[in-house]
Formats: sequence, C-alpha cells, structure tokens
Amino acid sequence: MCTTSANLSRQLGNESPLRNVLHIIRLGLIFCLLLSGRFAQGQASNSQSDTFRIAGYLPDYRLATFELTDAEGITDLIMFSARPRVEGDVDLEALEKAPWEKLWKMSERHRIRLILSIGGWERSQGFAAVAASARLREKFARSIVALCADRRLAGVDLDWEHPQNEQELADYAELLETLRDQFRQSRLTLSLTMADWQQLPPAAFAAVDWVQVMAYDHDGRHSTFAHAKQDVESLLKRDIPAEKIILGLPFYGRHVRERARAMSYGELATKYTLDDDVDEVGGYYFNGPKTLRDKVCYARESKLGGVMIWELGQDRRGDASLLRVVTDEARRK
Repeated sequence: MCTTSANLSRQLGNESPLRNVLHIIRLGLIFCLLLSGRFAQGQASNSQSDTFRIAGYLPDYRLATFELTDAEGITDLIMFSARPRVEGDVDLEALEKAPWEKLWKMSERHRIRLILSIGGWERSQGFAAVAASARLREKFARSIVALCADRRLAGVDLDWEHPQNEQELADYAELLETLRDQFRQSRLTLSLTMADWQQLPPAAFAAVDWVQVMAYDHDGRHSTFAHAKQDVESLLKRDIPAEKIILGLPFYGRHVRERARAMSYGELATKYTLDDDVDEVGGYYFNGPKTLRDKVCYARESKLGGVMIWELGQDRRGDASLLRVVTDEARRK
C-alpha cells in the first residue's frame, strides 16, 4: 500500500462510520472534478487545436467514392453541406447517404475532426429567417447540438452566401453568438466561411473559433498569391487575430476570361502536362505545387490558424496530389 493510501486508512479508522462515508464521498467528488477538468482540457485542445489546421471540404456528391487517401494528412474534414430551414432546424437530406460508419472510424483512427458545413452557394436560403428571430436562433442552435451528438460531429462551419443588408449582417452576428453560447457546454467548434469583401460585424468574428477566407474566385486570375495576401491582410485590419484566420486554397482552375468555366486540378492534369511552377494552362488559372507551397509557407510564417481546401475531390490522386504538397509544406520544420 502506498503512503497516501496508508494515511487515508488510518484517518478513516479514527472516524465514525458516517463521517467515513461522507469523507469518501467528498474525496470522490474532488477526484471527479479533477478528472473532468483534465477531460475538458483534452476536449478543448481537440476543438481549438494549437497545431496548424488543414481543413478539407468534401461535397455530398463525392462521398460515395471517398477514400481515406483523399484526406490523408488533414486535421478537419468539412462535409458539404446541410441547409438551414426557415423553421429553425437543419435539412441534412444531401448527406443522409454519407458513409457515416467509415467516416467515424477514420475520425477515431486518424484524429480527424468531422465538421458539418451549413449553407454555401444555393444552400443558404433559410439563414435570413432563422437569424432574424431570437426564438429560431435558439431552436437552430439546439437542433445543431443534438445533430452533432447524433452524428458524432466535432462542430459546424457556417457559410451564409450572402447577407444582403446591414440588418442581415447584424442578425448573422446574433446567430453566431447564440451558437457559441450553446456550443460551449458540448465543446463544439464553430467557424464561418466568407469572402473577404463581406463586412461582418466584429461580434461575428469574436463568436467563432476560425474565420475561413475564400481566397479564390476573384476576377481574372482568380487565386494568385497576391490575392491570398490581400485577403488575409483585409481580415487582419479588422482586428481578427491571425490564429483565427484560415486561408482558403483552390484545388481547381477557373477560366481567366470566361469566369463560368472551371476545371478541377485532376481534370487539368489529365488534359495537360503540368509542371510544378505552372499556374495557367489552356486559359485556366489554378494553383500549382509551387504556388501552394508559397501560400502554406506564408500562412505559417504569418502565424495563421491554418489553411482550408475547396475541395478534396478535385485533386489529382497519387504522389503528385496537391494535398500531399500542402501537408508536406505544413509539416516542414
């Protein structure tokens, strides 16, 4: 018996039976509080990791063919996407056929957070109604907490494209604050994804763990290194801490003159011969390996929270994948 246990036995032996029981209960409560504190710290470190974040989107239409190699090296898999409903809950129909068991095993085995994206292009119609009502904001937050528990999700990413006026911007901040308050107890992560031109109130940025900037889809050559720096600097000027900023990286090319035309990096690599330092081919501008290395290096040197990728299914598979470029550069000492 260790010294502490022996001392405890002697102390208990000198007490009345009732006092012994109360003493044991008190010690048990203290132990539980200490244990819960350690657990909380572990959960917090998972939800707001101090490591460089590599978040990759995976749209619902890619899930059927999803393999672990499509996400090797990422810290967060963002599943795109659910719709906010005007009734104050979430429409998960697009993700109902997701390979949940495979995703859960991957998450546990490789310590990858599963994040649910809510909104996005053509999936944001319900935000305005929900954000405008205190009752619906509360209902929305409760429904998401329940959904995350049911689907073993680490958190959500909100992507409202786009608030149309000052009132909707203010409502969005209120919605994010409501989510933050509801998420604290469950230790869920909360991020928002935005274009740098969106003028959200400071309260919106204060409410979230990460601000993911879509540093792509600019005019002309849509995602240059200069664009990335400008977008990040725009957020820094709004007093958003660098460690909250997640730099968006494209795994696709967009036509320089005909904006509506786009091709994935995998498609471009199949159609054209791509050298590492090439970012434009056949009229399409994209990010090749050198530009991605430069962007990731810039994010690290600027002490940003990490990078995010739209989207993993657009990559070229094998040793020449862009994801490998990103993860290798992120790990570089």
